[in-house]
Amino acid sequence: MVMVAGGRLLCVLVCSAVFAASCASPPVKTPASPSAPAPATAPDSAPATPSEGAFVASEELYRTTFREVQDVVAAITRIIAAGDYDGWQSYLTVDYAASRSSAGFLADASNSGVLKKNGIVLKSLRDYFDNVVVRSHLQATLDDIQFLDETHVKALALVQGTPVILYYLVQENGRWKIGLKQAGQS
Repeated sequence: MVMVAGGRLLCVLVCSAVFAASCASPPVKTPASPSAPAPATAPDSAPATPSEGAFVASEELYRTTFREVQDVVAAITRIIAAGDYDGWQSYLTVDYAASRSSAGFLADASNSGVLKKNGIVLKSLRDYFDNVVVRSHLQATLDDIQFLDETHVKALALVQGTPVILYYLVQENGRWKIGLKQAGQS
């Protein structure tokens, strides 16, 4: 079967959406606060003006953190491409690993389109890594970060000019790891 460029792009976008959704945590009901994510900006520019009460990073903190997160995203991308489960697991917070290992999450993921269609039932974090993370692997490139607070950032990529969340990252013991979106964070 020959796949035309448009079909290949569609496949990449669908895989990207599945992977991005798998990195985000399930929705948490919080008091309504209308706030849309700020559009991604180039790493050379200062962070976007935050909404009232939001954490404001200095330009120096933004640049330093951007470089750190860029290195982390590149490392995670290499690890996923190599199928290195232990390496990937070393970049997960305890909360993220527990969430993605839960029976409820694995059942929901197993009932999603592609996995269900192919009869794949996830039973463990390892199954999730092999059947979702590796299969939806993209050459992720960091385009922007958005601070949620001093130790939590959203790593963003631009897909056809639209910001897409690659990861919610949490700094633990001086190291950035894949974490969950916390209640009250946009």
